[in-house]
Amino acid sequence: MSETNDWLKNQLGQLKEGEPSFINRSILTATKALADEQDKRIRQAQDEIDGRIWSPDKW
Repeated sequence: MSETNDWLKNQLGQLKEGEPSFINRSILTATKALADEQDKRIRQAQDEIDGRIWSPDKW
């Protein structure tokens, strides 16, 4: 998932550099922040699943 997020951040950065409109640059910045937050939540959910699977209470 991180590889996809890295690609997305690079694409958004390139689009932002070439964009003259402040509003569009703001949207691209917010999109990048959203992608980072989603990546963080996915990692947290995966870690939670791993923790629940290996919980000694379930053995």
